[in-house]
Amino acid sequence: MIESPIKHRLINSPVFMVAIITIVSLLPFITKAFNMDEPLFVWAARQIQLNPLDFYGFKVNWYGFEMDMFSVNQNPPFVSYYIALITGLFGWNEPVIHFFFLIPALGLSLGTYFLARSFCSLPHLAAILTVFSPVFLISSASVMSDTTMLAFYVWAIFLWLEGLKRGSLPYLFLSAIFIALSTLTKYFGATLIPLLLVFTLVEKKFDYRICILFIPELFVVGYEWLTYSLYNQSLISDAAAYAAGSWVKPSQFLDKTLTGLSFAGGCLVGVIFFAPLLWPRRTFFFMGAILLTLSLSVLLSVNTIGSIQLYDELGSSVFDSGIRWGLVFQLTLFISAGMHILILAITDLMRHRNATSMLLFLWIMGAFIFSSYINWTTSARNILPMLPAAAILVMRRLNYLNEESNTFFSRKAIWPLFPAALISILVTWADVSLANSQRSAANTMDVRFKAYQYPVKFQGHWGFQYYMEGMGYEAVDFRKEHSEGDIMIIPSNQSNTIWPQKNQGRWPQGDRFIPIEKFQEQTLRWLSVMRLGGAGFYSSQAGPLPFAMGEVPPEEYIVFKAK
Repeated sequence: MIESPIKHRLINSPVFMVAIITIVSLLPFITKAFNMDEPLFVWAARQIQLNPLDFYGFKVNWYGFEMDMFSVNQNPPFVSYYIALITGLFGWNEPVIHFFFLIPALGLSLGTYFLARSFCSLPHLAAILTVFSPVFLISSASVMSDTTMLAFYVWAIFLWLEGLKRGSLPYLFLSAIFIALSTLTKYFGATLIPLLLVFTLVEKKFDYRICILFIPELFVVGYEWLTYSLYNQSLISDAAAYAAGSWVKPSQFLDKTLTGLSFAGGCLVGVIFFAPLLWPRRTFFFMGAILLTLSLSVLLSVNTIGSIQLYDELGSSVFDSGIRWGLVFQLTLFISAGMHILILAITDLMRHRNATSMLLFLWIMGAFIFSSYINWTTSARNILPMLPAAAILVMRRLNYLNEESNTFFSRKAIWPLFPAALISILVTWADVSLANSQRSAANTMDVRFKAYQYPVKFQGHWGFQYYMEGMGYEAVDFRKEHSEGDIMIIPSNQSNTIWPQKNQGRWPQGDRFIPIEKFQEQTLRWLSVMRLGGAGFYSSQAGPLPFAMGEVPPEEYIVFKAK
């Protein structure tokens, strides 16, 4: 049942506190280098400055040969327009761009606060728990679309609920605009339409105001028409077909489930520290033992998760001494934490049995199912939409169990935020370290080969490609010929690379290259977010954990020369 409208003030103590915590948590990372898919958004912004109505009308070498940008980037262009606006006013300065991306981060944290006010008595703690999550800090320290999309997403829900409470058509129309903006930032935003439709039907049965949800659909249809007119392809339909082609097969179900739970538990790691407060002591220990035992038993019964082995080369099976206990232990903890988040959503629905609990349940389950079973890979970026709902569920559970937690500064409710903040900042530091290492490597290569008389090319993409191309070097095109003396640089920890020694006929020209040098860039030594065989924050193809503790070897860049 929808409560009476709450008076919302933008300037009050909890709002100010949430805003300050958000800014202070992100400011240390505004010098971060561009990495992962960020160059795609930046290149599109450059194109927008040249031709605002042809945002993807250029080619990019992202998979080893040139392709149309509209075939590479599976995201709509709203964030690129935002970057184009920032850089048009202030220039191409990375810290300045990151500084302006504090605005969507603030939008998300404050949106969570205002939405949570209708759901629990600790909305400020729900917002702070949202901030103190690795997936929030890393996503907000980037210039990709995820945080911006989710900020629009949360405000769309808030405005829709307020519109129904107040009987206000302007609120509902504004919510529809925010749904459209969320969708045009990242296609996941379109899930707001069925989510709010179900909520309204459960709350109000049938209400003519549901028809307002057709407005964002008109924006979607308009965008489809525009992209078809520009590129002879409907980009939303293409993205949907791309995702549909990656739906989980029955043989992959267990792997996908375990990976999805691991990412949910790790990305929302702060929920772990609240767990002792959310259940009676006996229930907590009993449930914890059950979840940990179940997770460990399942992991010990399989040899791999996806392509990642759970045992090293010493063992012939997972029961031998070759078990990778470090990986298994972290997986056990994160998978158990992920199951706990789903349990919170289920128990909240069973307890309240109303439209609000249904909204939170569908929000959590929808994001989990999409990330685990529908998207081409499980990644923290796709777990991010669960975050505000999970934080709100934690505070609703606290309200239910503990009257003292209803006070503004409950010591019991505040202490779990400290380890959550510490871990989240450390994981973000690891991500920034990885990004900066690629910029540093590009600078090193430029110093080494600037005066070289033959062409110097490179494999690998992400931030390394962005900085290498910015210095005038060219990405390898596997379809082109190479001459004697040509240099090729290959990063060891990258995607879409073909190693000459492991060519297997995929690149006939590759056999001409021999290694001559090796450079190293050390990232954070004991925590990784993207390392094959363990951590795969941006793609579970690299590993079933969003981040992993343990020794992290340096990033290696191997230099080859054509003979």
